[in-house]
Amino acid sequence: MSLKESVKDFEFECYEKYSGTADEVKKQIEICPKCGIKLCFSHRPDCNSLLIEEMARCLNCDFGPRSIIHIIN
Repeated sequence: MSLKESVKDFEFECYEKYSGTADEVKKQIEICPKCGIKLCFSHRPDCNSLLIEEMARCLNCDFGPRSIIHIIN
């Protein structure tokens, strides 16, 4: 694991980084960038802070976990 990967534990969801049609954006979110298989998602809510942590991992290759924080408001 590189230093950059160890420092970045999570990111906040921002939809500005996605572009294209609805199907293309859905593929960018749900498909593994390494092998092209659909990712496995799990969610952990934090109701006190109004956040949901989403973890995505590929069961086919070594991609992940990718952790994204969603803000509920």
